[in-house]
Amino acid sequence: MIRDFFKNLLSLEGRLNRIGFLHSFVLILCLFVLLSIINHEYIRRTDSALTVYLYVKSLQSILLLALWTPSIIKRLHDIGFRGNYVWIAWVALLMDAHNLMLLNIHIAAFLQKIQLIMFVFYALVLIYYVFLFLMPGSRDVNEWGEPQEF
Repeated sequence: MIRDFFKNLLSLEGRLNRIGFLHSFVLILCLFVLLSIINHEYIRRTDSALTVYLYVKSLQSILLLALWTPSIIKRLHDIGFRGNYVWIAWVALLMDAHNLMLLNIHIAAFLQKIQLIMFVFYALVLIYYVFLFLMPGSRDVNEWGEPQEF
């Protein structure tokens, strides 16, 4: 069962029920926290802390995107939606303030001005994730296969 989970983690085919989605979320969250701790410890020991921090945060976002995308697509398949709606998660990760600041350090002033818009956007993304976690999958076979059982 665990071997199948890791084998299917990066696969875009099939469906992923709520329990499998939760497992992939916890695994990716633990990996993200571990990378954040490593990043924090490395920054404490270097002089160019901000630049290194921003680059490592961007790499974390890319890693998170690469690992999280298949799970979101398969979860959307389980609910009965096309995987195209994964773009919501992509935009949320790419619009992260750390990633935007890497493009231009002066963008922080702009982000401060649109703080309310960003708050509303991230609130909507949070609702999207809650929807993915709570929405039951279809019980019947759909165009992406049979329901996943745990």
